[in-house]
Amino acid sequence: MLNVEVYKVGPLETNCYLLQDMKTNKCAIVDPGGISSKLDKRIDQIGKENFEYILITHGHFDHIRKAEHYGKRTGARIAIGSKEKEFTKDRSLNLAERSSPKFFKEFEPDVLLEDGSTIKLGEIEVKVMHTPGHTIGGVVFLVDDMVFTGDTLMRGTIGNVGFKTGNMAEMLLSLRKLYSLKGDYIIYPGHGDVSNLNYEKQNNLYFRKASK
Repeated sequence: MLNVEVYKVGPLETNCYLLQDMKTNKCAIVDPGGISSKLDKRIDQIGKENFEYILITHGHFDHIRKAEHYGKRTGARIAIGSKEKEFTKDRSLNLAERSSPKFFKEFEPDVLLEDGSTIKLGEIEVKVMHTPGHTIGGVVFLVDDMVFTGDTLMRGTIGNVGFKTGNMAEMLLSLRKLYSLKGDYIIYPGHGDVSNLNYEKQNNLYFRKASK
């Protein structure tokens, strides 16, 4: 069983998630765009030795700014889509130059993720799906009936495709992949409220357009 906790972090209130396999106690942190004192306390409670991965949906600064910090704090490996590798160093790609250039420190990821690859978190399998559109190499993470969508799909909307490497045509293809998932899924987005796949099919105009 996967336990999910959400922490609002950074100036853009990014949803940073703590994933915990309740059977083995192994954990991952998704999109640590800022520091959370509450998350720090949970790390201490669980034990930093149980943290295996820092999972990044895409390379914008508000999702990666404290990835290295939490990687060093826990010993977890930082994993990002293979096409996003340069985002961890290039402030023009990750948009840090627009908002917080002084507070972003470049780093090297430990694991480059490919479409269709899987990660083992304890006994739980995390599947990787490449979803370009918001950025060129963004990914979402699928676990059982949950999808951690970053800024690809959010409640009632999608991420901005007007930044560097963004592309609306690719976004629609990525949304179509998500639309094609069988059954309902809980959507854990990069910003805003939790949603579900059926709600988005009925209420998200971008999502409905992608299905046609």
